[in-house]
Amino acid sequence: MDKKEYIIRQLARTKNKKYEAYVVHRIVNLLNDFDIKIVTQQYVMRSDGRALTDLFFPQLSIHIEVDEGQHFTKNNIKEDKIREADIINVTGHEILRVNVIKSFDDINKEIDDIVKVLQTKIEELKKNNKFVEWDIESEFNPQTYINRGYIDINDNVAFKTIKDACNCFGHNYKNYQKAGAPHPNSDILLWFPKLFPNGEWINKISDDEKIITERNKDDKKAKIHLTSIIEKKKNEKHKRIVFAKVKGNLGDTLYRFRGQYELNIEKSNFENTLVWERTNTRVETFKQQLLKK
Repeated sequence: MDKKEYIIRQLARTKNKKYEAYVVHRIVNLLNDFDIKIVTQQYVMRSDGRALTDLFFPQLSIHIEVDEGQHFTKNNIKEDKIREADIINVTGHEILRVNVIKSFDDINKEIDDIVKVLQTKIEELKKNNKFVEWDIESEFNPQTYINRGYIDINDNVAFKTIKDACNCFGHNYKNYQKAGAPHPNSDILLWFPKLFPNGEWINKISDDEKIITERNKDDKKAKIHLTSIIEKKKNEKHKRIVFAKVKGNLGDTLYRFRGQYELNIEKSNFENTLVWERTNTRVETFKQQLLKK
C-alpha cells in the first residue's frame, strides 16, 4: 500500500460521521504535510479498557477529539474528563478538542488553531533533530528496526507477516508461518499468538497488556500443556517476545509488538493456566545470521 491509498482509506473511515469527517478532512488538508502519518479512529489503552480517538498523529503524540452534542451532557462531560486523563496518564500524549456545536466560523477557528499547534510541534522536532519522516515502506521493514537496534512498544510496531518479525532477530526467512520461532537467546521464544478465543485455545491479554493467559479449552490438554511448558529444563523458553495477531486499523492482518513476557510459574500452577507477565517494553534486535531452529 502506498501513501495515497493509505490516506484515502484512513479518511474514508469517517464517512458515516459527518462532523468528524469535516474536522478530520479539514485538518489534514490544511496541514498539507504527507511526511506526517495520520490514524483515524485510533485505539488507545486505558487503565480500565480501551478508548477510541478520532484522529491521531503518531510522530507528534497528539490526538484530536471531535466533540458533538452528546459530549456536553453532565454525565458525558465528567466521563470525557476521566477518559482524557486516563489517555494522558497511560500514553503521555496530548489531546486537542474541536467543539462542533459552535458556529461554523468558530469551528473553523478551532481547527485553524489546532493546525498551528501541529505545525509548531513539527518545527520543534525538526529543530531538535527529532523528527522522523513518515516512510510507509520502512515502517513495516525489519531492516528499519535492525538498524535501530531495538523495538519499543511506544513506537507502535507491527509487521505484515510473521517472517518479517522473525527477521528482526537474526533470521533470514523467506516464509514462516509457525506460532513460535527461535531467538538468539535460547531461553526466549518469539511468539505470535491470537490473543482471543480461537479453535481449542483461550488466549487473553489484560486491558493494560501486562498479563497474557494461555489455556487449552480441554481441561486435560490444558494440564498437559501447562506441565510441559513449566517443566522445561533450566527455564528454557520461559521468556517470550510477543507479536500478537491483530486486525490493523484498515482491516488488514498485522503482528503487533506487545513486549517481552516471562512465565509466572506460581500463578500458572494455581490457575491451571499459563500466566505470562510483561517484563520489558523494549527488546534488542539482531542482524541476520544463521540460527538453529
